[in-house]
Amino acid sequence: MSGDYLQLRRVNFRGPTADVSLNFIAGVNVICGASDTGKSFLAEAIDFMLGGSELRDIPERAKYAEIWLDLSAGEGNKWRLKRSASGGNFKLIDLEDPEYTERVLKQSHAHDKTDNISGFLLEKVGLLGKRILKSAAKSTTQSLSFRNLARLAIIQEGEIQDRGSPFWSGQFTTKTSDLAAVKLLLTGIDDSSVVTAPDSGQDNTRQIALIQELLADISIEIEDAGEDRDELVAQSERLEESIEISREDLNSAQRELNVLIENRRTLVEERQIARARIDEISELLARFDLLGRHYEVDMQRLDAIRESGSMFAHLEPVSCPVCGADPKSQHLELTCEGDVDAIVTAASAEIEKIKQLRHELDETVADLKEEQTEVGKELAAVDAAFQDVNRDIQQTVGPEVSGVRTSFAALVEERARVEKSLSQFGRREKLEERLRSLIDEGGDSPDKGAVQTGLPESVAHFFSQKISTILKQWNFPGDCLVHYDKQASDFVIDGKPRGSRGKGLRAITHAAVSIALLEFCQENGLSHPGFVVLDSPLLAYFKPEGDDDLQLKGTDLKERFYKYLINHHGAGSQVIIVENQHPPENMLGRLAMTVFTGNPADGRFGLL
Repeated sequence: MSGDYLQLRRVNFRGPTADVSLNFIAGVNVICGASDTGKSFLAEAIDFMLGGSELRDIPERAKYAEIWLDLSAGEGNKWRLKRSASGGNFKLIDLEDPEYTERVLKQSHAHDKTDNISGFLLEKVGLLGKRILKSAAKSTTQSLSFRNLARLAIIQEGEIQDRGSPFWSGQFTTKTSDLAAVKLLLTGIDDSSVVTAPDSGQDNTRQIALIQELLADISIEIEDAGEDRDELVAQSERLEESIEISREDLNSAQRELNVLIENRRTLVEERQIARARIDEISELLARFDLLGRHYEVDMQRLDAIRESGSMFAHLEPVSCPVCGADPKSQHLELTCEGDVDAIVTAASAEIEKIKQLRHELDETVADLKEEQTEVGKELAAVDAAFQDVNRDIQQTVGPEVSGVRTSFAALVEERARVEKSLSQFGRREKLEERLRSLIDEGGDSPDKGAVQTGLPESVAHFFSQKISTILKQWNFPGDCLVHYDKQASDFVIDGKPRGSRGKGLRAITHAAVSIALLEFCQENGLSHPGFVVLDSPLLAYFKPEGDDDLQLKGTDLKERFYKYLINHHGAGSQVIIVENQHPPENMLGRLAMTVFTGNPADGRFGLL
């Protein structure tokens, strides 16, 4: 064995008013329970305490200022790492030596030095001072950092279900060094003997790496969409035809709606005119009624004058009751005209005139009432027509136009989606053309005598057999025939690329690769961090996706998964499983289990 293997013993979050911890044992550890209780955050915290750059800021973390991580390295070596929750350098304590003076470990890696967290950990696993290939084209190497190994031992939830290779991060700029780190673990041979190539004066490596990274992102997007370019082109043509037909239908329906709206507007105007005329007639009739009453009063007054005058003219003259003057001596013309007959005649003439005016008024009132009746009938007809047109607009033509418009908008939106997908293919072609151009100019071409990268064929073969054995013992669906695809830096299982399977099966197979790497190194006396943290390897049971994942429903893979880990990982090895579901009950006495209930009144609520 080259060096010792590390094992995690305890993680402790400390603050002025809070202190929580979680212990680990050798063998199999399971942290399970409700969602959003800090299970994935635990995996992130472990990575942070082994040199990760930063820790995700969650509300529960606010009351903790410092994190401690206890770990062991071989027999009788127990260490404690302390670090601020905000990041920065580390403090190191030897738990086996009471006289040990606390010392500082720098966060930044330095080659072949143990005054930093990376060098300290590498020394414990026997890999201090190793170098790995950085660029095959230029034959350059870089110092091995523990961060190159951490992603192989701590598999986060997002990584374990990723379509990419378990061996590299998906960044083309680090692909060479990622694979070189795996080769170092599987062979025990580093790249310190590689001789750096002289500067050729034409270095397109960075541009090539960037374009390869962009190509990888676009290819993943295209693969995730699962659409064929020819089908997209045909679909785009069909959509154009459908959009044109839908546009004509929309224009026709809109014209019909516009006609109805114009008719309704005309009917509204006619209704307003009719109502205004009825109101005007009503006002005139009220005034004429008042005028008629005035005529009646005048005629009554004149008739009284006429009757009293007639009576006065037929009376006999008598002596004045005041002065006693006889009728002949009286001077009536001095106090009034005294012509009673003329007054009666005038009153009669005025009565006849008023009667004529009253007759004319009655005729006018009759005409107005007749007009009022006719206008009322017209108003009723206009109202009925308005209701019919408005009903057609709201219940028939309007909804039809809305439906056609919605259909048209959906077609346009679908065309935009198809055009966006097609543009991805166009972008990929342009990037591929640019990549070929850079390679022709002297970039990272495969035929320029560059250092060979990746795993040796024989090692890849034996390692693939190890993965196959694990999958068979887990009762993975199929024959579990595994071989390594050097081009993809990934594994093909039963003729199907691992990355093309469902999310759940990708998680299971990623876990198999990680466990196989640990066991291969231990069985062959090779260096390895010594532990594996797997976040959600049994995702297919919790969140199945597609037919691939549904194959596991009803199988005993989950039971065999835990049984295998318990049988193959004891005192000299450590596996930490982070899962939502509990292990099978018959396994509980053979592993260490911590349950996060998510219920403050029941057990442990969560990590923090």
